[in-house]
Amino acid sequence: MHRPRRTPTPPGTSIRARIRQRSGARSRTAIRVAAAAAGLALVGGLAVTAPTASASPAAPPPSASRTQQVEYFTGPQGHPRHTTVPAATPKSLASAHRARSAAELAADGEVTSLVRKGPTAQKVDVVFIGDGYTLAQQKDFHADAKAKWAQISAVEPYAANRALFNVWTVDAVSKQSGVSGDPAKNVVKDTALDSRFWCDDIERLLCVDTAKVESYAAKAPDADLVIVLGNSAKYGGAGYNDITSPVGYDGIATASSDHPDSAQVAVHETGHSLGKLADEYVYDTNGTYSGPEPGAPNITKMTAAQLKAKKAKWYRDLGKESPDGGKVGAYEGGGYFPRGLYRPTQDSIMRTLGREFNLPGRQAMIEGFHRHTGRSAAALEHRTH
Repeated sequence: MHRPRRTPTPPGTSIRARIRQRSGARSRTAIRVAAAAAGLALVGGLAVTAPTASASPAAPPPSASRTQQVEYFTGPQGHPRHTTVPAATPKSLASAHRARSAAELAADGEVTSLVRKGPTAQKVDVVFIGDGYTLAQQKDFHADAKAKWAQISAVEPYAANRALFNVWTVDAVSKQSGVSGDPAKNVVKDTALDSRFWCDDIERLLCVDTAKVESYAAKAPDADLVIVLGNSAKYGGAGYNDITSPVGYDGIATASSDHPDSAQVAVHETGHSLGKLADEYVYDTNGTYSGPEPGAPNITKMTAAQLKAKKAKWYRDLGKESPDGGKVGAYEGGGYFPRGLYRPTQDSIMRTLGREFNLPGRQAMIEGFHRHTGRSAAALEHRTH
């Protein structure tokens, strides 16, 4: 829903975070609430074991649980996976923390406008927060954030809608450079957000302290999308999509700063947070889906003929060429179930990294963009056909 927002300072200037206080907490209903009512978790709704064919209950919010559900990727062009990780920072990292200097504390939390396209009330506000960057490396963080945004915004439909985005950086000053778990599993670094590889004993899973992320994201003039960059060239990332933030963003994406393929992790995760898209991959052990019609725009129980007859979901796109390859139809398998659910195309980015959004996915993303610009879906004047 469109909300009034605070007026930010002009681009290229720093904002002292401590004078930026929220006038009131915003609440946003998490997408998984609607998904649970429809019988299918759309994003981040899996526990360590895959869901059963009869139900996909929503997970409790982090505040009510000591664990968090995350989506991760074993490598570029791979299928995503899910796991559950402890919400608390590991003791080995917490014990490594040392007091920061006066200069480090003074610079910590500074906000800079990286890209300014208009008032926050009329734009999608992307917030980058760096971890593992020392006081002397904050300019490196700004450069990395700029480069990562260039990679993300080169993907459609971001590329055709760059004018809809403001981009902010929030400086999180770390005592040590780099992140824990890089290059080796036993490496421990003292960083502002406790970023770490080998989370849940999974090498490529890059976890963070989400409560600390929240505190830094709150310093930005607005935060619709939050991306944490870990100062590393190692491939990795994660999607925290079961978070409903008081600041107003849906979920957190993490990515390594200097790996060329890590931007794809963030793009996939924004499919969940902005587009409200379901995952299109499957767990073979799940069998046949037997729940009600899912709420996600890219998953359905209906065949192509039924979509056309009922004029439902992506029926307008049926038979059209899709940018991810092939024609739009109803391909069985999606939403974690190999049978009983259909997806629009064979292999979009919601199924495999390195792919494009399909036609229905692109439209859902554009509608997601405009939920933050104040324009309703009905007011959109074009489709990505």
